[in-house]
Amino acid sequence: MSKNSSSEGQTLDAWYSAPGPENDITLSTRVRLARNLADFVFPKYLTSDDAERVQTLIFDSFTHVEDAENYQALRAANLDALGQRILTERGIFPYSMYAQPWTGGVLRGDGKVSCSVNSEDHLRIASFASGFDCESAFVESKRLDSELQNYLQFAASNEFGYLTSLMRDLGSGMKLSCVLHLPSMVMAGTCEKFFRAAMLDGCAVTAFFGPNDSSTPLGSFFLVQNRQAYQGSEDEQVARFEVAVLKLIENERGLAMNLLDGRTTRIKDLIYRAIATVKYSRLVTNREGIDLVSKIKWGLNLGLLSGIKHNELTALLYRVQNAHLTYVIRNGTFNFEQDIATEDEKIERLRALVLQEALSNVHLEL
Repeated sequence: MSKNSSSEGQTLDAWYSAPGPENDITLSTRVRLARNLADFVFPKYLTSDDAERVQTLIFDSFTHVEDAENYQALRAANLDALGQRILTERGIFPYSMYAQPWTGGVLRGDGKVSCSVNSEDHLRIASFASGFDCESAFVESKRLDSELQNYLQFAASNEFGYLTSLMRDLGSGMKLSCVLHLPSMVMAGTCEKFFRAAMLDGCAVTAFFGPNDSSTPLGSFFLVQNRQAYQGSEDEQVARFEVAVLKLIENERGLAMNLLDGRTTRIKDLIYRAIATVKYSRLVTNREGIDLVSKIKWGLNLGLLSGIKHNELTALLYRVQNAHLTYVIRNGTFNFEQDIATEDEKIERLRALVLQEALSNVHLEL
């Protein structure tokens, strides 16, 4: 197959392709603030007229914030199916949002800030950071929250704090989350033990890819979130979350070294097979792509390979997703082999090529 042009620049330059703290284990961090407008019922109960009014008020407020020209308002009804899937793959909007009337969002040009409108709450402000960086994500989301409060009146009470559609969000309205890569815990069979400890520290752990539980972790990628927002100040909530996540990070690192000492041959076999699969595969499914990136990232952590950086592997996870590859195919000129005819086959063929190109400089440390 030959390729005349493609369109991956936006992904390669995206926030998640940048280096970040603790990014050997942590892919990304998000801070989300739930807010609702005073004098309006929650989105689930809005009439169409009120839903339109809420959306208009929120969209208009963004025209007054600093760097307003960098924000783009989107009505969900105006997004095509591929656009919806891409935004969901990037973790910007939940796919369930698109089924609701009068939903939408506001995106900042660099992708580090996104806001959903009329989903679970009238407004959810989300800020993203590469690696484990609660502080910068928190500062970014609070800055925008403070700006918007100059133009919007948010529902709150002295007793309960910010009023939200979900009880667990009452108080600060803040949801802290990060994506962790924990292959050593999975291989050692210690996930339940460490996740139970994280729960005692106020966190919930679920699989990031696949079913929303921790029993089927595709690629050993997990989503860690705080469980409630009503105990302590915002700073205290951030501090508790950081402590809980750092425990998981340190436990993963310790287990990795212990496993390498005790199961060197088995682990090397997994990593080396992943490299060979990438090198020689002609077609790679989405599940296989995630699993291969996971194994190669683990090999990099263990010192079994070199020639690629952790932030590049994080970006690669986004580049091998179905919707992104579909977008690249539709906006590029590709000469696939004659027997590669269906869209699914083209996606799997391009995924194999993207993996091979990204890992072309990887070397095994034999």
